[in-house]
Amino acid sequence: MNNWQILLALVIVGLTILIPIYYSYLEKSKKKKLQDQLKESRSVAEREKIRVYIDGINEKYRAKRR
Repeated sequence: MNNWQILLALVIVGLTILIPIYYSYLEKSKKKKLQDQLKESRSVAEREKIRVYIDGINEKYRAKRR
């Protein structure tokens, strides 16, 4: 075999090993990003519920004091 054929074979084998690893990494990072966004939105929704609840209590208290 010639040197260029050996080099070409090494490049092909290397790429067949590295490309799936790269794409699996991208997929995991996308899933993690989505999970982080979902966690953040849950946190924001929970804070909003707490704010509405406290506002309701404040309104009831203000109505009693008037």
